[in-house]
Amino acid sequence: MVLGNTIYGYNYEVLLNKGVVLTNTYITLLKNRGFVRIYIDDGETADIVLNDPISDKIRIMSTKNIFKTYKITQSAITNIEAKTAESIIKCINAPKIKKSFQESQAFKQLCNDINYFIDEIMNQDILSGLNSIRSIDNYTYEHSIDTAVISLIIGKKLHLVREKLVQIAIGEFLHDIGKIFIDEKIINKAGKLTAEEFSAVKQHPTYGYELLKDIHNIGIVSAHIPYQHHERQDGKGYPRGLKGTNKLDDKGVTFTEQEKMIMIAEIAALADVYDACSSDRPYRPGLPPDVVYEMIKNGAGSQFNKELVDCFLSVVPKYPVGCEIRIKNGKYMNFTGVVSSLNTHQLLKPKIRLLTDNMKNKISPIEIDCSSKGIDTEIEGIR
Repeated sequence: MVLGNTIYGYNYEVLLNKGVVLTNTYITLLKNRGFVRIYIDDGETADIVLNDPISDKIRIMSTKNIFKTYKITQSAITNIEAKTAESIIKCINAPKIKKSFQESQAFKQLCNDINYFIDEIMNQDILSGLNSIRSIDNYTYEHSIDTAVISLIIGKKLHLVREKLVQIAIGEFLHDIGKIFIDEKIINKAGKLTAEEFSAVKQHPTYGYELLKDIHNIGIVSAHIPYQHHERQDGKGYPRGLKGTNKLDDKGVTFTEQEKMIMIAEIAALADVYDACSSDRPYRPGLPPDVVYEMIKNGAGSQFNKELVDCFLSVVPKYPVGCEIRIKNGKYMNFTGVVSSLNTHQLLKPKIRLLTDNMKNKISPIEIDCSSKGIDTEIEGIR
């Protein structure tokens, strides 16, 4: 097999270049580094274009900046022995930690480079797919990038002004930074968390907010993305049990009601769940995109802002390009293949390419346009 995408390591150095033949040694290396899945160059799908919303250059630049910002901040807290949430918050607000964060070159670079990131997203109308390849170690940083991508595409659809898009981007880049104040063994635990462990994890939005709230490069509105990204419309989220209005804020982004979610945080909450559920984690494999799509749709009104979900569903396809699918009905029932392209006017009806029959035998590729008149092919995503 030939590698389809370049693979980057923990410090975003090149591990293996696109086009390398995958030997057993390379496969073992990737597994040991925590990679669960990769892209392969396949002659039968070589013409299918996986359009990442951002270029490799911008993705790597932004991810490196996030990575370095986390690591520099972590180095400032290595000797902290605070155990309770209150004592941790007190330490976070100590001048040493605030200064190490705000004055780090990585954080300054992250703020300086954010406009390059936004410029690339502004060329996208729909999210055809997210092509990041994650190891267990770099999940947090890639997740931050991809949630920013999703949120900015939604922001563009809502015609938010540039200032608001910048607020969204910086808030998303750092929305999980509060996790650095929680024991890594809990964050990376493969099994189910205990009640005590989950209680500790639920503090990370507060920790993130406390770290960011006084940083002038970020601003109080952006700091509320880390603070509110686990809140829900029905008030059953955490850490404060805020409620939403289930309406789009026609003023774009406001910060007026202390007991209500603000819209950029509602966007972040939606993007966070979509990307997290789609991703492989130590405790479970990622869910197929159509399953996550339905989760978002079914969560409208209770978990997510109802009107915002409608916007999300108009820019995020149920079956992204490259998604593996299975036929559920008709003469091709149980044949499998991939989504080869999207119909931007009917996102629920993509073009598909069947590659194996119902006995998992390879076949000559069969092209089906699900949006064509008279075609009633039903499909489902598979992992």
